[in-house]
This record gives sequence, C-alpha cells and structure tokens, in this order.
Amino acid sequence: MMPFRFFLLLSLGLFLSACQRDDLGNLRDTLHVRRNNADMPAYIYGNGTNKVFLVVLHGGPGGSGLEYRIGSYAERLEERYAMVYWDQRGQGMSQGKLDPAAITINEMVQDLRALALTLQHKYGSDIDLFLLGHSWGGLLGSAFLSTDDNQELFKGWIEVSGAHDFPAVYRQSVLRFQQIGKEQLRLGNDATFWQDVLDRVALVDTFDINLEDFTYLNGTARSAEERLTTVGKIAELDPEALGSSLINTLLINNRTIVATTGSITSEALFDRGLLNFSVAERLGRVQIPSLILWGRQDLVVPVQLGYQALEKIGSSDKQLIIYPRSGHSPMVNEPKPFVNDVIAFIERLR
Repeated sequence: MMPFRFFLLLSLGLFLSACQRDDLGNLRDTLHVRRNNADMPAYIYGNGTNKVFLVVLHGGPGGSGLEYRIGSYAERLEERYAMVYWDQRGQGMSQGKLDPAAITINEMVQDLRALALTLQHKYGSDIDLFLLGHSWGGLLGSAFLSTDDNQELFKGWIEVSGAHDFPAVYRQSVLRFQQIGKEQLRLGNDATFWQDVLDRVALVDTFDINLEDFTYLNGTARSAEERLTTVGKIAELDPEALGSSLINTLLINNRTIVATTGSITSEALFDRGLLNFSVAERLGRVQIPSLILWGRQDLVVPVQLGYQALEKIGSSDKQLIIYPRSGHSPMVNEPKPFVNDVIAFIERLR
C-alpha cells in the first residue's frame, strides 16, 4: 500500500510540475503586492518559459500598468518574455488607505523591491528580472536602482524617456520648445499654435520652477507632438495600439478609480517637492547593464536627459539609442526597432 501511495504522490508531483512549466508559456496571472496600507496589482502576461520577467514602471505620476500593454511592441515582447504591468502605490487600480504621508518616492522604492521579491517567490529564485521605466517610471526606476542593494535583484535596466531629473526636464523643455517652434514657423506649419507657444515659453523663468509653468509645458508638449505627427516629423502611432489600449483601460481598469487615485498621488508628490527632485547625481551608483532609449522629437522629456543618463550612469555596460521619428513614446512611434533593441539587450544578458 505504501509503495503505491508513494508512486501516486510522485506521479501527481510530476504532473503538477509539468503543468506549472506549461503554464509559464502562456501566463495570464494577477498578483498583489501588499505593504504599508497599499494593495498593488501586477498583471503578468506572456511567455515565462525562459524565466525572463520584464517589469514595466508606468508613467505619471498617476498612470497605470496596463496602459503599457498596447500594440505590437507588447505583443512581440510577450511572445518571448513574461511582461509585468504593475500599478504603483496610489495609481492605476491599486487600493488601500491613501494616506498622503505614505505617498512618497521612498515608499514606492520599497514597493518595487517587494514586487521583485514576490515575483521570485512565485516563479522561482532562478528567474531573470529586467526593469523598464518610462517617463515618471524612469525616475522611480533610477531612484530604486541607486538605493541600497536593490539593483542586485535585476539583470538589466532600460530607461525610456525617463524623467530622472525634474529640474532638467523643466529647463530643457523650454529650450526644446524654442528650437522646434522656430523651426516650424520657418516651415510655415501651424503658425498660430507655434507663435503662441513661443510667446508663452518666453515668460517661463527657468530659475523659478513652479507648478503652473510645468503644467503648461507638460500639457502643451503632448499637443505639440500631435502636430509634429501631422507634418510627418513624428511617426504615426502604431495602429494596433489604439484597440488594445481601449480594452485595457476601459474593460479591465476602472477609469474613475484610476483618475481619482492618480490625481491624489500626483498632487501629494508635487506637494512634497517633486518639481525639484533629481536622481541625476545618484546615477553613478547604477552598475548593472543599462539601455537608454529616447525619441529625438520628445517634447515631454527632451532627449538631453538621455545624454545626461548616458554620462551619469556608473555601469561600464551602457548604451543610448535615439529614435529619429519618435516623440515621448518610442514604443508606439517606432515599435519595430524599439522591440529589436530591447530583445537584443535582454538576450545578451540572460
């Protein structure tokens, strides 16, 4: 009786192990990171058979993870890797007591560490973790990797148009608007819009960083990139992105919750001096391989910050790639070269 029971248990264990391996090939998991009154979902999609998990840090502050599961870039990466779309504290569909005192960059750094450890616990300590941060996510990722020994959890860092230095974003945005505005006026493109922009940015004192001017620069940058797309300076958005974006943000996320929590979190961070926050001088602590990806036409976080990251990051293994016809989101402006570059980086290191 005992031998048969032992054989039965052994067979069952092998069966469950086989199922677990098969499941890794088509992951559709949701896990929750719970710490310090926050419950933060991470949506995991893709192919985990090669044990590579790419953690995506969304933009904002006030964005959501599933905003990044859009178009052909996400589809191609999910064919190879497990993609982790995480809603940060007080953003996306994260829940919990939104105590403003706990909405800090330091708390989010600890949240990200908890996420990495949770992924290792669930999928195995032998998984290879990579980190990708876009826009605000570039700041959070830079802060995380330059704190304590956090970078030891990840094999590589991919910064995409990252706002790791808010004062530099502020100053460079003014300069970039002046350059592009004058160029577009010479070409006779949308003269009224660009003249209004030039008149307004002329009033911005780059030595007096304030939220009113930053809000103008940030909001106008997005509408300006739309106009640059119309005249062909920026590539059209990946047509596959629109449909998947609507599905993720309308059918899976609750837009009311996302908007409400996002605005609370954004306000709390700006109240704590986000406009004057910079990780630039800490980037020398980042020693893991780093890939820096930027759109040359980025008006939200100008490409000068990409050059700054290349100079400041301490790793000897670092590279800056600039996409000539991309704005703030090269993954949807030029998805094919973007994905090829990400894959080449990961495959070299895993």
